[in-house]
Amino acid sequence: MIRNELSEMVSLGERLNTATEPAVLAILAPGASRRLGQPKQLVALGGEPLLRRQCRTALEAQIGPVAAILGCHAAECAATIIDLPVTRNINERWAEGLGVSIRCAAQVAAAADASGLLLLHVDQYRLTAADLNSLHAAWLDSRCLSACAAIHGDDFGPPVIFPRRCFGELLQLNGDAGARSVLAKLPADALQRVEIPNAIADLDLPAHLTALSARNRACSF
Repeated sequence: MIRNELSEMVSLGERLNTATEPAVLAILAPGASRRLGQPKQLVALGGEPLLRRQCRTALEAQIGPVAAILGCHAAECAATIIDLPVTRNINERWAEGLGVSIRCAAQVAAAADASGLLLLHVDQYRLTAADLNSLHAAWLDSRCLSACAAIHGDDFGPPVIFPRRCFGELLQLNGDAGARSVLAKLPADALQRVEIPNAIADLDLPAHLTALSARNRACSF
């Protein structure tokens, strides 16, 4: 189901063993972007593909090893990050839904014996390394035992860090169900909410792409 294109699971484990309470950062980028009408992973932001931008942001946060979960357009997506120290994990069952790709991310974290798994979507284009560090700090404050999710607007969701004890349930996800069901089962004191306003922005619809294009133009001046 999951193919690690770099065959780096051993080296990933070695890097984890040198870190303090490490978490694997997984960028979920498997979809076909049907509603957008073009691969969102390859949309240019500041002159670089969005997938590459998200991987660089995750690396800049210096939280732990970074893994990209790919699926549709895998070859083109992998080519954009080929020079980055990121494992390229191809979910060959990506069309079955987001739950399968989250399960793939959990497999990567479990195989690396990580203490946590930070999930973010490839189209959360406003997220910064500082945002990810804020989430990570809250997780560390919980002694790496709580899940930590971003608050955006009146809702909460990704980016989110799951502690190791949640891996079992993440590995059971199927279909298009995300990880919200796993969060919903946690006791109130086992879920921390972190204010991250940038998490609300995503890229699902042509209107979102228009807004992103306008931002790109503004940034060029």
